[in-house]
Formats: sequence, C-alpha cells, structure tokens
Amino acid sequence: MHMRSVLVATNDDYARAWIHRAMTGMDVSIENTTLDGVSQGISVGDWSLVIIDGGTSPQQVVDSLENIASLGAAVRVFLLVEEEALPRLRLPVRIVSDFMVRGSSSEEMSARIRMLLWPGEECSDQDLVRVGDLVLNLATYQAYSSEGPIDFTYQEYSLFAYLATHPNRAYSRDLLLKRVWGQDYFGGTRTVDVHVRRIRSKLGPELARRLETVRGVGYLWNG
Repeated sequence: MHMRSVLVATNDDYARAWIHRAMTGMDVSIENTTLDGVSQGISVGDWSLVIIDGGTSPQQVVDSLENIASLGAAVRVFLLVEEEALPRLRLPVRIVSDFMVRGSSSEEMSARIRMLLWPGEECSDQDLVRVGDLVLNLATYQAYSSEGPIDFTYQEYSLFAYLATHPNRAYSRDLLLKRVWGQDYFGGTRTVDVHVRRIRSKLGPELARRLETVRGVGYLWNG
C-alpha cells in the first residue's frame, strides 16, 4: 500500500471523531475542514479522498464537487448521509464515489474507505477464498461467480465469509451474532436466519446446498 491523503469535511465533532476512528491503522494523513470549505471550492484535487458529512442535504455538496471535477480535478468522494436523504440522493457521475448511512458500523466505513483509497492494492493470494466457481475477496469485500459479481450486502458478505473461512464446523446463531454483528448488537437470532436465506438465494442452488442448517444448533458451511 501507499500513503494516501484524506480530507474530512464535517461540522459535527462526533462525526469527525467517528471517521478518524474508522481510519485508525491506515497509512493516511488526515486534514479537517468544514462543509463550507468544500462548498467554496477547496482544492479537493490535492487529496486522495474527500470524506463529506452530507447529512440530510448532501446534494449541494455533490453539485459543488461535480463542478470542480468538470475543471479536471481528479476527486474521490465518500459521503455520509442521513437515512432520510436516501430517496433524493444522487451520486456524482464524474467522480469515483461511495456513500454510507450514518449509524452504520465503523467496520463497514473502514472497508469502504479502504476500497476507495487502495483499489486492488490490498489483495493477495491469502485474501482470495475460492469455493467452486465462486471467489471471495476478503480485502475488498467482494464476491464473484462465473456469471459476474454477486451483490451481497455488507452483513450478508460478512456472514458468508465467516462461514466459508471456517468450514465444516457448526456455529450457533448466538455465536454468529457475536462474531459477525459484534458484542454490542441487540437484535435477535432471527436476524441470522434472514441473512442466511438471502445468501442462499444469491448463491444459486448448487452452492446454497453447502450452507447447511444444523437442526438444534445453527449453520455450517460444508467445505
């Protein structure tokens, strides 16, 4: 990996601390600015990534960034938005970008930031798990089959990757909640069942059969 420079634009001290925490251990230099700084045309082209807390109205900032990009600046953007902004959210078309809803996990933020900062650079043979014609890239949180990318959500991917990298052992729903969702998750074990059902539907019949239900226990990946 190579060191990257990151500009964090937010007016919220809590959000700023959360973003900094998510980048702990990354080879990055970080500078902070306000949302006004981005809207007024700060030299975002000087940064490897601009992280912007768009809140409930991210579109004004997106429009400003697109104007900057139209002048030739190479910009990568990661947007934080409130859930209520999703129906109106339009990501910039001239810019490599991603977004996340505030309230998601720090782990998801870290994964998405890494993919924007080091696309393809964090992958090694140890990061690739092959299951038949399915490939899991543990570095980029992506899955591919012979038919193309599999559109797992972050939690679907995390659950399937955990089972696939710990094959031939049955895990209870409670243990999967702790290992995949974390100690602080307060949802019920039904969450695991729902995600397993979605994973199976995306894997297709042949691979789905290998994600076995162990009656009275939980789930097992038959490797």
